[in-house]
Amino acid sequence: MRFLETRIAKEKEILRLVDKRPNEVPKYAILSHLWEADEITFDDIESGKANDGSTKTPAALASLSKLLGACVQAAVDNYDYIWIDSCCIDKRSSAELSEAINSMFAWYRDADICYAFLLDAPDKLGTAEANADFARSRWFTRGFTLQELLAPSEVIFFSGNWIHIGQKKFLCALLADITGIDVKILLGELPISSESIAKRMSWAAKRETTRPEDTAYCLMGIFSVNMPMLYGEGKEKFIRLQEEIMKQSDDQSLFAWVDLAKPPDAISGLLAPAPSCFLYSNSIIPYHDWEPRAPYTLTNRGLKIDLHLSPRGEGGLYVAAIDCPVPPDYKDMTFLAIYLQKLSDSDEQYARVRVGQFASVHQRGRLQTIYVRQNPQAPSPEGAFLHHYVQLRTGPSPAVYKLVCLLVSELCNNATPFTTRTSARDWVPEKWPLVFPVRRRPAQLSLALIFQREEDDERVAVMVGTLGGFDIAFSASDIDYDLDLDVISFGHMENLFEPSVAEGFEMTYHSIRVSAAPVLHSSSKDMARQVYGVAAEIRDREPSVTWDEEDEGGEAEAKKVSIQMRPHSPREITSNYYRFNRYN
Repeated sequence: MRFLETRIAKEKEILRLVDKRPNEVPKYAILSHLWEADEITFDDIESGKANDGSTKTPAALASLSKLLGACVQAAVDNYDYIWIDSCCIDKRSSAELSEAINSMFAWYRDADICYAFLLDAPDKLGTAEANADFARSRWFTRGFTLQELLAPSEVIFFSGNWIHIGQKKFLCALLADITGIDVKILLGELPISSESIAKRMSWAAKRETTRPEDTAYCLMGIFSVNMPMLYGEGKEKFIRLQEEIMKQSDDQSLFAWVDLAKPPDAISGLLAPAPSCFLYSNSIIPYHDWEPRAPYTLTNRGLKIDLHLSPRGEGGLYVAAIDCPVPPDYKDMTFLAIYLQKLSDSDEQYARVRVGQFASVHQRGRLQTIYVRQNPQAPSPEGAFLHHYVQLRTGPSPAVYKLVCLLVSELCNNATPFTTRTSARDWVPEKWPLVFPVRRRPAQLSLALIFQREEDDERVAVMVGTLGGFDIAFSASDIDYDLDLDVISFGHMENLFEPSVAEGFEMTYHSIRVSAAPVLHSSSKDMARQVYGVAAEIRDREPSVTWDEEDEGGEAEAKKVSIQMRPHSPREITSNYYRFNRYN
């Protein structure tokens, strides 16, 4: 450990460093301060620049005055050594910097006395105005000064003129109002570990750090954890801090945070993205060991944890009770709860939703083992799955357009239709299934539907297949009305299949629109499967050469894959005019 010698600084205004082995560490004072521009560093002292007044900027001179003032105060208090973070750490050495950051809390705790230097604080307290100015000091807004307030048993506050303001033990009521930290914690009458994780996090909710990683580093001592120092992780370092906390504590108040900036439907993990999310968690406490809890662990599927889940309506929304009573009344048998959304059935994946609010329950739901990724994503219907299907959904009225032939590459009679609010049985006869496998080779036909208009026997085929390996494509073709359906084969339709991602087809007697929206489906009995719901919509209506967009969509279920067909205007027909006389 490296110190400044206070006597020579007091007598000769020279800064000199001395190294002490761990078994040689003397009684020492320590400084808590904010780094300003052009601070005197270890390198400045070693090179002699710190003691060369002719080369200093005004900011460097202010830094020198601060360091000399700390040394003088320590010497007056009979301490030969003082530790100051800005100049006692060789930051060129990553190993030394990592050791210092991980040891910082202990070094402040082991110091005999800590001088808190508040450059912008008034020289004297006692009036409402002076107390308010003191509370507005930047020292109370910085991340590292939190542990510098809590760790030392003796803290003395000084103004920017090195005038004594007061001691922590006598200012504890004012400090408690400013920081939200209980007086007994400030006085050391209760250990920091006696407070809930959420409450300790709330102490840092309004504090800031220069680098995002320091948001985690400045809290390590408060939670008694250590982490390797690695700048470059950004805000992810705060997630790492919480993961380290979970290794030592099962206090579920860690999950009692809110993020008011996120919309209700945003999905999140169980760990907070920043200390600011604990701003409203100062009164949250855990139930103490009232029932055994299974340990929760980090896995490659996310955080594995047992929680009591209660369903809330449809759509996979749940409330998860955490082992904390509901503040501020803490009534018996109440549980604070958070909202979770189930993302998949097959591997019990969940995500936190409605992160801007808490819930509460009196009767907890069933205890379930779930997995929550820290950066969850809704299941994607794109990509490779063990099973790919098309499923017929809504269709035309058989009184207008009748499905007269259905050709597939392979009937999938054993496939169970995926649950929907509509059924295709009103337009698909029982002799044909509703679900069909998708052939995943490029430009492969999977399904052909032949419709016949009841009024005039005109036929048209709508075909569904692939463009690339996993891209659904469509095609359409006129079918001669006097062609015997019994002789039409799947191979015949394959010859007609010209895959396209276009949503509209203009045939001789019909206009067709096709759209597809894949829907991911999974079950516990088989692997995740991708289903393309096919909704065929054919309308018998007044002729028109333009699409009526208002009528296109219909119910949401009809938007999965929709096929719309309508006759052309008689004015566009040059042959078989008699077939359209009914529109005149």
